[in-house]
Amino acid sequence: MNYTNIHNKKINLGIQILRVILCFWILAFHSLNSKKINYYLFYITKTIFFHVPCFSLISFYFSYNIFSQSNSIKAKKRLEKLLIPYTIWPLITFINNNILYNGRKIYFYQLIIQLLLGRQFIIPHWYLFSIIILTIFFFILSNLFKEHFLFISQLLMILIYFAEYTSNFQFLNIYKIYVKYPILDTFSIFPNCVAGLTIASLNLVENFKKNRIKVIIFSYLFLYSLFKYNFFVDLGGYRGILNNFASFFFFTIFYLIPLENINIHFQKIITHATSYTQGIYCLQSMMIPFVLNKLGNRGTFFGCIMIYFLSYLISLIGYKIVEKNRLKYLFI
Repeated sequence: MNYTNIHNKKINLGIQILRVILCFWILAFHSLNSKKINYYLFYITKTIFFHVPCFSLISFYFSYNIFSQSNSIKAKKRLEKLLIPYTIWPLITFINNNILYNGRKIYFYQLIIQLLLGRQFIIPHWYLFSIIILTIFFFILSNLFKEHFLFISQLLMILIYFAEYTSNFQFLNIYKIYVKYPILDTFSIFPNCVAGLTIASLNLVENFKKNRIKVIIFSYLFLYSLFKYNFFVDLGGYRGILNNFASFFFFTIFYLIPLENINIHFQKIITHATSYTQGIYCLQSMMIPFVLNKLGNRGTFFGCIMIYFLSYLISLIGYKIVEKNRLKYLFI
């Protein structure tokens, strides 16, 4: 197979905006009280689970060259960017809860489980765990199978879909939750990661730019039909082919938004304002209980905005303090 590199190396502003929307979406999903929001907001935040699959697609779309070129230097840099927040935020939370803030006590064994499996007292870290595991997996696959690695990945994607729709993952029920879910969640986002790699290998969305308006309209209509009529059986959570389709068309719409020709100063503002989604995502486990319990906004939409704003502010300040060293990856 003849691989193509991702030609557009510039930051795509539409995808940056989509990352912010997805980050807020996840935060709202974890903190909103369904009794305090209207039906449509509840439908968006509680029923459709494509936010994490879409994040997964984005992550591997933009890392495609690492695997197509078997680039060990870029792979190490990617893993470093993931491992720093994955390991340090649990340590910060452990110290904060047990020593500084005197919050819910965290035992040392819980810290070990969190660091090993990404799921104990910072539940959202399962995503970082899965992305780390899959980065290593795809890199090994690309070294073993060279130009056939993507084809092997696509075959595995089909097998995982088959396993999901035939309930072949039920054997995981014998394990404890903190063992079961990291494995299940990693399998669940695998198809979306493969989709990101496949789209990048075909340079698909870049080619769509020739007919961007038509593609955006078609993508919107497809999404509308997908959600309204539920053409595909959704398995709940992050599983099911519906999430793959929804992720792809949302990604396509935002990728094709014609923002590349706007004023350069406005581009810089957008880039700056959308650069801290990793910090916001990692901070939510501390900020959600703080805002809900201390500031009294229990499960409200305004409370979600406060959580996002405070997390953004902490990430911005934190980045400015450590931007000269690797700790910057805690926030960007």
